[in-house]
Amino acid sequence: MSEAKKAIVRKLGFGALMHIRPMRVHHKLLKELANSFNLDKNTLKTSYDSFRVKPSTIGDALGLNASGDLFPEKWKTLKNLTDEMMSIVLKMNKIA
Repeated sequence: MSEAKKAIVRKLGFGALMHIRPMRVHHKLLKELANSFNLDKNTLKTSYDSFRVKPSTIGDALGLNASGDLFPEKWKTLKNLTDEMMSIVLKMNKIA
C-alpha cells in the first residue's frame, strides 16, 4: 500500500487495521464465517456445535494484541463528529 493510501486509512481512524498481516482466505469461507457468527452472543455456529469466540482468540488468529483498544483514534473521530452535530443543532435552535 502506498504511503498516501496509508495516510488516508490513518486519517479515517482505521490505522490499527494496517497491523493485520495479509491473508489469502477464499471469499466463500469468509462469507460462511460471517453468516455463522452470532454477534449478540459472540458465538460461532458450526455443524458440530456452537462455541464462544473471545477477542483473544481473534487476536491469536490474526496475529494481533487484542488486549487493548485496537481503534483508539476511531472513538476520538466519533466524538468529534458528535460534538460537531450537537453544535449545529444548538445553532439551529438559536436561529429558530
